[in-house]
Amino acid sequence: MYGLTNVYFADPVPPESNVTDVIVVGSGAAALTAALTVAVAGKTVRIIEKTDMLGGTSAMSGGMTWLPVNHYAERAGLSDSFAEALAYMRAASPKGWQETEDDLWKSQIENGPQMLKLVEAHSPLRFSLTQIPDPFEECEGAKSSRILAVEPLSKAILGWWRSRVRRSTLPQRLTFQETVDAKLDRHPILGILQSLPLLFRRWLSDSMAQGNGLIIGLLKGCLDQGCLIELSTRATKLKTDDAGGVTGVQVERYGALHTFEARSAVVLATGGFEWDPQMLATYFPSEVDFKSSPSSNEGDGHKMAQAVGATFAHMDQGNIVIQPPVNYEGELHGLPLRIHAEPDAIIVDRYGRRFASEYEFWVYDRIMDRNEAGELIHQPAWVISHWPMVKRTPLIRWYRRYKRDWLLKASSIEELAERTGLPVQNLKDTVERFNGFARTRRDLDFERGTSNTYERKLAANLGLMEEIDTPPYVAYRFRPSLLGTKGGVRTNARGQALRADGTVIPGLYCAGNVMASPTGARTPSQVGTTIGPYMTWGFICGQTILQSNR
Repeated sequence: MYGLTNVYFADPVPPESNVTDVIVVGSGAAALTAALTVAVAGKTVRIIEKTDMLGGTSAMSGGMTWLPVNHYAERAGLSDSFAEALAYMRAASPKGWQETEDDLWKSQIENGPQMLKLVEAHSPLRFSLTQIPDPFEECEGAKSSRILAVEPLSKAILGWWRSRVRRSTLPQRLTFQETVDAKLDRHPILGILQSLPLLFRRWLSDSMAQGNGLIIGLLKGCLDQGCLIELSTRATKLKTDDAGGVTGVQVERYGALHTFEARSAVVLATGGFEWDPQMLATYFPSEVDFKSSPSSNEGDGHKMAQAVGATFAHMDQGNIVIQPPVNYEGELHGLPLRIHAEPDAIIVDRYGRRFASEYEFWVYDRIMDRNEAGELIHQPAWVISHWPMVKRTPLIRWYRRYKRDWLLKASSIEELAERTGLPVQNLKDTVERFNGFARTRRDLDFERGTSNTYERKLAANLGLMEEIDTPPYVAYRFRPSLLGTKGGVRTNARGQALRADGTVIPGLYCAGNVMASPTGARTPSQVGTTIGPYMTWGFICGQTILQSNR
């Protein structure tokens, strides 16, 4: 039944019981997929959500889902295979990662198609195939059939729970492709006007796409399977037996402590630790500009797992972008938009020198380059441009008002160097050299817009290079913003949490940003970097639980 309470009760678990087969901590895509996987097999499930809203970072995302060997591609007659997907992941991943992550890559690729079929069989969630290619198109095994977009769903199917889906900082009435076709990033007013009939129909039916659509579908599936959902309930401690196996979760709700027991397992899917200042300072090797996840992502799952002996890996990894500021739930957040790639914009390091092609897909990754001593070699870095760029990008003009000093202006390059703290002569020389490249249409330093397929497509869409020559000149920090940290509990290929000696912690599983991501910051997809893989890891956790005798 639905009711104005913080918990949804359904048979066969009586409301007064504190015992279920499985407890899932978190309510994002990884969490709900794990819950759905075990629930459809007859397990009783309790979902614990720290806030009063469901969906976590997934609900705020674009909902794009990277899934190799999916049945949508097969129906369209597009070839893909396990061997090709694995070859691509090996080729596109950072050097040295195959040694530790190869088994996890194999598990993720093998289980992704099964996960998708289960989700669609037991929820109203549906996807459509996009033609967005893998970004490293020159790598072996790259395809243009692996990224799926969420089809719109009405919140009305959730009953009372329709008001509990976390809203995003971005509008989500339109699908990803509809947003791209409307060119909302470049012409927001015209794009909205052209989309008004569709937006009106979606508003009437309260239909959402992207991350909200994803969570609506998964949540409906979980509710239909009788999952209990606890809102405003913060997990604080894992309960263990004498052998060190996890048997339940201690929670805090409205100032009171409660204990929930799990007959089979506990799945942690609590998100990253980006909103915990101490953990961020300890593990993440850079200053952070903005964060675009819920502020409840404070590493609760990491702390609970570590307290029962779990080991961490890849704690310096994050889903990094460069973002403009926006207000969200009373706090300054980042807006997840790609804003640095403009024909008349360059990125310079602390010395006022360019260090990469601004159109390179992983220029975000370059900002985290370190020397042998582990020191960041480019930061503080800056995006340098001029006022025509700002006039051409209305979203930058609009969102800079949320933080007065985010966009710096100066009447000359010399003054801009002083305002940013960059060496004056170096910055002048760099801008003049780039302007020369713009005149000849050839970047002799980094082959911007010509070195690979991804850059050529971006240059064809945005323009290759234009001179930076019209004051006022502008700059903003090219400082990492976080969609979420990606380091966490080291797991095996079955989603089981591990101790430092490699042994399994019985009854404890991890998925999503609380687990040590097997791809880290350098993910093999340009969008859908977390959704598809993390749903798959939720499914893997669920399947392992069902196969265990515990």
